[in-house]
Amino acid sequence: MSLCRCESDMPLRDLHIEGVRCIKRLHLQADARWNWLVGPNGAGKSSVLEAIHTLGTGQSWRRGLRHLRRDGCQEYLITAHLAQDSADALIALRRHGEERDIRYDGRSIDSAWSLLDILPIQALNDQNVHFISDNNETRRRILDWGVFYENKAYGQILRDYRRLLQQRNAWLKNKYSAQPWDAQLAVMGEQVQQHRQAHLAALQPLAGQLWQEWTQSAGQFQISLQPGWKEDLPLLACLAHDRQRDEDLGFTHSGPHRANLIFKVAGKPVADILSRGQLRLLGLSYRLAQLALLQQRAQVAPVVLLDDFAAELDRQARRWLVERLDALALQVFAAVTDSEQIPHGHHGHRFHLREGHLIEGIAA
Repeated sequence: MSLCRCESDMPLRDLHIEGVRCIKRLHLQADARWNWLVGPNGAGKSSVLEAIHTLGTGQSWRRGLRHLRRDGCQEYLITAHLAQDSADALIALRRHGEERDIRYDGRSIDSAWSLLDILPIQALNDQNVHFISDNNETRRRILDWGVFYENKAYGQILRDYRRLLQQRNAWLKNKYSAQPWDAQLAVMGEQVQQHRQAHLAALQPLAGQLWQEWTQSAGQFQISLQPGWKEDLPLLACLAHDRQRDEDLGFTHSGPHRANLIFKVAGKPVADILSRGQLRLLGLSYRLAQLALLQQRAQVAPVVLLDDFAAELDRQARRWLVERLDALALQVFAAVTDSEQIPHGHHGHRFHLREGHLIEGIAA
């Protein structure tokens, strides 16, 4: 498979963490490509990955930011030096109670949305690794991740749609004035759908190629998107048709906020024919295809976070995944419980952790 390589410097040169979960204080120098976090359960591997995710998004991948802070600590701090051409830029996020301070290259940042451009992250963790068999919302979120990085204008379109949806739902509950939201909501909703469809049209061949490469299967891989309203009608017509039901229920029934990704192999729903391990590999094929597409069309090279790298993957599958990520030349942080789970002969840095402490960091 021919993939476009992004020949940029590594995005993250070093990482410093204070007061995150089991970590009191930790500092590591990152490798340009592979960074293996090695240690038993509870050693702090996932906490390192979660800290990087928080630095790149402003939030944990788990619900409830208050749970990110180490017990007994009043605040947490995460900093990293990022490669910027010939110089490094420092990004820092400090949280004390409900107050959050984000700085980049000496400047204060007001919105966490800016972090998405500074440090793009693709995280595979227990919250989303089985997104194909998860709920519609999880599948939409992962779809929207790819659409956003392919076309940054999509972020504003999606925010505008969500704002209008919130306003319409508030009106449905209170009916305090004439209904002004339908036309604007329909325009933004149609744009959300168009961007999603365009992204999937480009993504499907890449994902299908990766899936067939791994499985050697002749069965056709298909991804389709149900828009969240009757496909034979414009969204505005559906909003008008649903008006009475929406008023009775107090929320908007039709729109891209109810869209659903459908995955099929050989014409059958994947949940009916694939094992749990196969579903994970299919999900990985989709996420790898997103990364390849972003390099080809947007020149974006996210940092990849792999929590519990070896889970449900045999030796052959692990080597396949490493080879595919090597082909993309991305920076990867991957957590394993034992060095034996790392494919034999693979290079990179290995950081051994125990109880939130870095006990050994070596190049291998």
